[in-house]
Amino acid sequence: MFIFRKIILPFCFFLFLFPQKGFNQCCSAGNPAGGDGSFFGLQQNELRLHLFYRYSISKDYYHLDSKYQVPYINSSFYDYSFLAISYGLSERLSLHSELGYFIDKTQKSVINNQDEIIRSNGLGDLNFNVKYGIFQKVKPVTRLVLSVGIRVPIGAFNEEMNGIGIPISLQPSSGSFKYNAALFYSMKKQGKNFSWYTMAIYEMSNVINKEFLYYDYGDYFQYSMAGNYFLTKNLLFTTVAKLEIRAKDRRENNIHIESTGSRVLYLSPQLMYTVKKVWHLNLYADFPLYKYVNGYQLTNKFAVQVGIRKDFQLKKSD
Repeated sequence: MFIFRKIILPFCFFLFLFPQKGFNQCCSAGNPAGGDGSFFGLQQNELRLHLFYRYSISKDYYHLDSKYQVPYINSSFYDYSFLAISYGLSERLSLHSELGYFIDKTQKSVINNQDEIIRSNGLGDLNFNVKYGIFQKVKPVTRLVLSVGIRVPIGAFNEEMNGIGIPISLQPSSGSFKYNAALFYSMKKQGKNFSWYTMAIYEMSNVINKEFLYYDYGDYFQYSMAGNYFLTKNLLFTTVAKLEIRAKDRRENNIHIESTGSRVLYLSPQLMYTVKKVWHLNLYADFPLYKYVNGYQLTNKFAVQVGIRKDFQLKKSD
């Protein structure tokens, strides 16, 4: 707790106070950032499958932290499905993999009084992580977990409409290898309905250097704190406060792209209902409370997600 109070909280407070040159575009290429909750403890030889659907829509243009009227952009949205697989090699070590598919990724605009629609779909990025429990304690139930991983751009990154390449933000795949690390800490007192956790994620990307494109995504940072409360034996309510930051994207000669970059604070409520201790149904939403962008950007209005998770014990632990 000393490290959390004296280091993590002041650091995140500093990040929030001073504008960072990060970005939160409405529909970034590749899979949406996030997780499936697999930090919450896999037993040895336990297999976890998680399938969900996510809908996200962006409508408001922002300049810095204020709305800005842009008449020719109406909205941008995506429909996204996701499969995650996790397996516990031991009580401390687990493997996690995830793959997403964009059912629809669309931007609507009006140009010369004509409705223009740009649309794509297809596979996103394949993510693979190794997670290790650095510290575990029974009373109270306390866990500190480290995760390291890589995203592989297996989906399309050259989608076109009418022979013209669509914007990077609407491509299904990011087109770049990404490397990530995360630290997760949770605590729950025995016999209590309330628990809490905190998590920090950092991700960096390889430069895309092809014949037609040189592009470097800005580094991504996410910090979240959450409280969990059991409303009933099988119904868990979670409230998450989440801060997302990205550094500016860059082009050739280290030129930063002005209209990339934001710092966004989200409130994310979640309900999870457990059936027979192995089926988990969840409903999740993201609502931006504060948005700060560089340049002029179309920003997220909200996102909602529904999912189902199933746990399997493949064989008895040694």
